[in-house]
Amino acid sequence: MTLTRRDLLALASLPALSACASTPHPTPEAPLGWAGVGATTGGARAIPEHIFDVHDRAGLDAALRLGDKPKIIRVHAFIDLCPGGVEAFRDPAFDFDAFDRAFDPATWGRDDPKGALEDARKRSARRQAEISVVRLPSNTTLIGAAPGAGFEHGMVLLDKVSNIVVRDLRFSDAYDHFPEWQPRDNDHGEWNSEYDGLSLRTADRVWVDHCHFDDGRRPDKLEPIRLGQRVQHHDGLLDITNQSDLVTVSWCRFQAHDKTMLIGSGDGKTNDEGRLRVTLHHNHFHACKERTPRVRFGRVHVVSNLFSADKVEDFGYSLGVGIRSRLYSEHNRWELPAGITPDRLIRRLKGTAFVDQNSRLNGQPVDILAAWQAAHPGETLDAELDWRPDESYDAVPLRPTQSDQLAEQIRAGVGPRRG
Repeated sequence: MTLTRRDLLALASLPALSACASTPHPTPEAPLGWAGVGATTGGARAIPEHIFDVHDRAGLDAALRLGDKPKIIRVHAFIDLCPGGVEAFRDPAFDFDAFDRAFDPATWGRDDPKGALEDARKRSARRQAEISVVRLPSNTTLIGAAPGAGFEHGMVLLDKVSNIVVRDLRFSDAYDHFPEWQPRDNDHGEWNSEYDGLSLRTADRVWVDHCHFDDGRRPDKLEPIRLGQRVQHHDGLLDITNQSDLVTVSWCRFQAHDKTMLIGSGDGKTNDEGRLRVTLHHNHFHACKERTPRVRFGRVHVVSNLFSADKVEDFGYSLGVGIRSRLYSEHNRWELPAGITPDRLIRRLKGTAFVDQNSRLNGQPVDILAAWQAAHPGETLDAELDWRPDESYDAVPLRPTQSDQLAEQIRAGVGPRRG
């Protein structure tokens, strides 16, 4: 059978073999928001020979060898990107207990680790990275084609690439076996991990749609205390950094994580200025403690999302207003335990401006900026932004037509679509 141009476009934009006609709010064939400005099409121009059905890592690697040629990769399995566990990558000279004894702050101090044990940790980390990181090339549609399709125990990396669509997939437990100990981080030291479930670095024209992100069965809150701090084996669920641009994240579920989404990687990354244009719409962040998202530099539109938690300890803040950020929030819904006040929905992290309108906390209209200002007298945060979504793209479809039903619509519509 010969596939027409229209057939190929449909394959790129809809979940193969599993389109669900009853999905409450099916995603359009083109992204809304900033990725729509970039005319993001992924692998829509693929010829029939460049449509791949992937059932394991070997099949995935074979499809990726096509490089930047337009391609559609249909994933039919939950692929383990890092099989074998810690012992498959641990250098013989590395020992966790010996590392803790050697770099105990009480005896070592706050200098960075160095010497044979740290060198062995780095060799172990490099071995894991060689296996667990999958690099997605440009002009690719990566799509789930069966229930439960996706990736665990590794990171899908979009680095210096363009025009990618990622849909209907689960990203779970991007577990770093050999996190780095940084003794001066936060003045008391922190464990920091390398891997995100999905990471965008210098990537542009990217649409992430109807995906699910979580830490699997190994959340960091269950990890032990080492060197005085709880070990973190996970970094972000979805990070967008290093001059990435024209990105839309839509109808995704982010589940039970600490530092969930970073947009802009550092206060000193001034090359990010003018980039990091990101739209987040109709996503559900549940029990995500913070960074949903945390923004530096970018023009970020956070519209019609749901933020929820069942326990007070599962919530820190939602929107991080970082240095020179332009974060425009509207029509969002928060469903949180009693006692979490409106001022806690945002955190100022060197930012100076923030806009929010038509949002609700536990069903009640809320003025987030006014609440924050009342709780932080003497600090500066105002509503003067140098951009508006409606001046950049058609934002009307992103706003709810039935405001009272928005939270229920998001719950019903997020995550991989299955018939």
